[in-house]
Amino acid sequence: MQLQIALDRMPLQRAIDITRAVAPYADWIEVGTSLVKHYGMDAVAQLVQAAGGKPVLADLKTVDDAAFEFGLAYDAGASSATVLALAEDVTVDTAVRVAAERGLEAVVDLMVVPETRRSGLAARLASHVVLAAHIGKDAQQSRAKPVHLLGPWASGRPVAVAGGLGPHQLAALGGVQNLRAIVGSAITGAEDPAAAARTVRAAADAAEREVAPR
Repeated sequence: MQLQIALDRMPLQRAIDITRAVAPYADWIEVGTSLVKHYGMDAVAQLVQAAGGKPVLADLKTVDDAAFEFGLAYDAGASSATVLALAEDVTVDTAVRVAAERGLEAVVDLMVVPETRRSGLAARLASHVVLAAHIGKDAQQSRAKPVHLLGPWASGRPVAVAGGLGPHQLAALGGVQNLRAIVGSAITGAEDPAAAARTVRAAADAAEREVAPR
């Protein structure tokens, strides 16, 4: 299980400081949509530098003009960027194509799309394209769980899961293959983000060990 630590809704300098502190425990660092909107590609570039070699995802949530927006993120040093599944097929396909041309990653964020759209994209897109089951910040108040979005479409490809995750929720995800767990405020909102990241890292590793073949 990979761990992606998402940074959102904070001053850029705090995001830089947290990134430096938590990067040793992360597989990915995420520049959240709020940081991208507030600080632009400068946030991406600075967190790439602060991440110390760990790959960085720019959570653009692109819904149009994918070639331009993904190009901006990749030029700033991002290794991955997100496109919304609710976008037109041509936009999703453009994002995937631009990523492939750069030898980098595209993530398709499945937030708010129905099961038919999730399954359709999984059937149509190359198996290396990451699909992200995501319960948005506002929708988390309904107690919906991102694991409830998973289905047969998630088999045989890399999958990311996001939406209110913390260490106690990771055990339920241990059986999902090729999984990237995205954790935000459980780490970044903690009094000691590095200690929280260490705890989440241990929980992710434990969840994976529980389902590993013996």
